[in-house]
Amino acid sequence: MAEVAEPLPVELTTAGRGPWPANVMFDADGATVAGVRATALAERFGTPLLVFDQQDLVSRVCAAKRSFPRAYYAVKAFTAHAMLRLAIDEGLDLLAASGGEVEACLRSGAPASRIALHGRNKSDDELSLVVRQRLGLVVADGLDELRRLDLVAGSGGIVQPFVLRVNPGVRVDTHESIATGHEATAFGVPAPDVPHVVASAAALPHLRFLGLHAHIGSQVPDAEPFLRELDVLMDLAAAVRGRDGIGTDVIDMGGGFGITYTDETPPTIEDIASRAIERLEAGCRGRGLPVPALAAEPGRSIVGPAGVTLYRIGDRRTLADGRTVVAVDGGMSDNIRPMLYDARYTVAPASRRDDSTAARMTVVGRHCESGDVLAEDVPLPADIQRGDLLAFAATGAYTYPLANTYNRVGRPAVVAVREGLATPWVRREEPGDLDRLESPAPRRVQTAEPPVGITLRPAEPRDARSFLTFWSAIVAEGRYVRSEEVGTPARVYRARFRRSWTEREAQVMAVDDDRIVGHVYVQREAHPVTRHVATLGIAVASDHRGRGIGSALMGEVFRWAETVGVEKIMLSVYPHNVAAIALYRRFGFVEEGRLVGHSRKSSGHEDEILMSAWIGEDVQP
Repeated sequence: MAEVAEPLPVELTTAGRGPWPANVMFDADGATVAGVRATALAERFGTPLLVFDQQDLVSRVCAAKRSFPRAYYAVKAFTAHAMLRLAIDEGLDLLAASGGEVEACLRSGAPASRIALHGRNKSDDELSLVVRQRLGLVVADGLDELRRLDLVAGSGGIVQPFVLRVNPGVRVDTHESIATGHEATAFGVPAPDVPHVVASAAALPHLRFLGLHAHIGSQVPDAEPFLRELDVLMDLAAAVRGRDGIGTDVIDMGGGFGITYTDETPPTIEDIASRAIERLEAGCRGRGLPVPALAAEPGRSIVGPAGVTLYRIGDRRTLADGRTVVAVDGGMSDNIRPMLYDARYTVAPASRRDDSTAARMTVVGRHCESGDVLAEDVPLPADIQRGDLLAFAATGAYTYPLANTYNRVGRPAVVAVREGLATPWVRREEPGDLDRLESPAPRRVQTAEPPVGITLRPAEPRDARSFLTFWSAIVAEGRYVRSEEVGTPARVYRARFRRSWTEREAQVMAVDDDRIVGHVYVQREAHPVTRHVATLGIAVASDHRGRGIGSALMGEVFRWAETVGVEKIMLSVYPHNVAAIALYRRFGFVEEGRLVGHSRKSSGHEDEILMSAWIGEDVQP
């Protein structure tokens, strides 16, 4: 499609219109989120960047709390600890869909009593986690699961409360992949089987039946399907009561409330709750039932509208078919919803608006897939160019949780903005993070001969002055070591080098003629329970790198470790020192963690990557 000039959407000059968070504003200089310019956010945190309007989040959480007698935040929508704490602090309980999400809730500080676990095909480990942590509720998916849960609860000496998930046979107008309440889906107990399953579960001594649950789908655009769902659940509650006299204290209608992405006009959470409560009360009166507590599980409707994603344009081109395409620095790795669910988004310029006319353009991602298309045929300024920012509205839900590392692209940072203050919630995933799960490589280099003309030997007192010259040059590079100045005199090094190969430590020099061109220092820990661990530091002169000196020095480290009974060697390295990281990996080192901002240098804070290697294949626990 050729570029055709048209006015830019009026929504871009109005706060809170359409899909944008309440405190997002647009003007001639681009977007502002809660008082902070999008350009400033991108400069500070990089792009892609998921940005939350925190006050909008709080307002939506409070609306859910006010609207429903019981409300759970559906953790799967966005799982960052800061969001979990916000939900708990404002009065919502938490609904987790896996053991991993339960762990996230617990680590965020949420009380176990305010966490519920649902999901099909729960593992034995997950059921054990429920009992061990004393979670407040289980949403059970069937009788087999209930029998396994009863055994685990019995071994733990508790009685575990649960609600039974029902398949209500309700179809909704949403993408088929996220429609979960019709007869062809493998979620919950089919409605005709519910009275039998409840009666069977009631006979299990370590379980307590609280009520019935259903979830009909996600991004449901209107309230009517939820009312039909409630009718099914009330009919089942009446059947259970009539057959076995078992009462239903809770009816959980699930979540899935739709939001505005482009031109949708879904009901508000207050409207859905009001109509659901009215339907429940009237329906229970008509069926002669006590009115149970109504529970709901909003997720998307809380975090979705409160989030925007910022991208930076890297390329613009016109295709042979006449379409204009702009490529951004994210894509299917940070938002795969357009590819999975045909999701559409509202897109706006976030850094400038020099041209008041728009042209239809397609926004694509950076990945090696023709399907990496984030938005098709959207109006953008006709003069938009490389370096400009784009904002995608309503990206707070199911973008970061579905993010991946395709093409080894790390997941984006997440920040929350409130009253002019931006607070990091999740840091950007860096290349070093992607190595953390790598298993140790077979140590291809146990020992290595030094290059011709280079001698390796333990440090000697006579090396002090040459070493000081060598070390001063390393420090002056300002990139690879913590030190920024050298204040230790030669006499101190002379003393240190008198005993350079002992059971406690080793210092080995690489010598070219009389010049020190490499050095490694390894020292075991003094505490009795960590004496099997040693820490090393290594450096090679800049004009001698790439010749194998580092490998030869590392071979000496492992020779010393095997001699004195050290089992594990630790080190730290700056993430940008990729040559050193590659060297360490050749010797079997793997990343164990990252110390964020650990080095405070004159140039700013730097992270340090912790790496370790075990000596011998049979030693690692």
